[in-house]
Amino acid sequence: ALSALLGARGHEVIFAGLYPAPGNALTAAHALNIDLDGKKSALNFSLLKKLAALVREHQPDIIQANGSDTLKYAVLVKKWYFPNIPVLYRNISMVSSWASAGSIKNLLNRMLFRQVDFVTSVGQPSLDDLVKTYQYPVEKTMVIRRGIPEMAFDTTASRNMLSDKYGFHPADPLVMHIGQFSDEKNHPFILDAFREVLAHQPNARLILIGEGKNYSRIADTVSQSAGLRSHVFLAGHQSPVQEWLAGADIFILGSTIEGVPGVILEAGMQGVPTVAVQVGGVSEVVQDDVTGLLLHKHDPKAFAGAVCRLIEDKPLRDKLGQSARAFVSAHFSLDACRRDFETLYARVLNRQA
Repeated sequence: ALSALLGARGHEVIFAGLYPAPGNALTAAHALNIDLDGKKSALNFSLLKKLAALVREHQPDIIQANGSDTLKYAVLVKKWYFPNIPVLYRNISMVSSWASAGSIKNLLNRMLFRQVDFVTSVGQPSLDDLVKTYQYPVEKTMVIRRGIPEMAFDTTASRNMLSDKYGFHPADPLVMHIGQFSDEKNHPFILDAFREVLAHQPNARLILIGEGKNYSRIADTVSQSAGLRSHVFLAGHQSPVQEWLAGADIFILGSTIEGVPGVILEAGMQGVPTVAVQVGGVSEVVQDDVTGLLLHKHDPKAFAGAVCRLIEDKPLRDKLGQSARAFVSAHFSLDACRRDFETLYARVLNRQA
């Protein structure tokens, strides 16, 4: 969304992917979309040369990396080929969770970050975590919040679409989770909590959106459980997810690791309150009893109790959902995100000059 906005504003944007898309390629409107089709490895010199050739051809003013592999290749292109092009890194996670102090990954990333000209992060906890983990100079950092597009969908039409697709009654309570099927998204906890929900709300339904390495295992768990198979639906990748969220009553998140979860903001923009466990920067986007319900432990019964509370109390659910929409609109504007990046780009380029 940021690349598309920048392109629409007249900036020349090259949206480059390092690896082949797994079937749902990300593309940006108003940008030159290029897949370098590299093979993932510790260091792919062919991919590095492709990226260097791309930079040589287009001569960008700034290279922005979004993720650990893009950081590695961006820094090496800068160091070995184009030392005068500044590299910015956009952080969205708690880096200490996968690059702990003293680890080889931590040491290698510290070396990479010495070549990075500026770091942005989507929230203060994740920024503080990066500064501490890599000993990065705090004066070369800033928080730039996620920008959430304002997409409006008819809630009744979305609910009817989902109920028709999965064969449940539109009045049944509908809970939704969106995230990669990875260990940190904690799908087993979600299923344990939902079993508790069903003990009190036997008509409740749960839709799990996403793909990933644990998808088959979770699908097997659901299909082999008589109590879950007619209540839990795995939807795979869906776009736009906002249309699906508009049909939900409640969004849930039980991750063990998070930065600032954009899916909570997407839900809020559709007027859907969240039940979540506090990790990382979740509390930056879920205000307890204001925009959702926030728990501080991964306790399936307590989590289920919070979900049931919102199912049973529609006035509260509506109130939290309305507050969530107002909160996202006020603090996570896509235009504000774009303006902050434009200001940062100008600042970095002026410093280079």
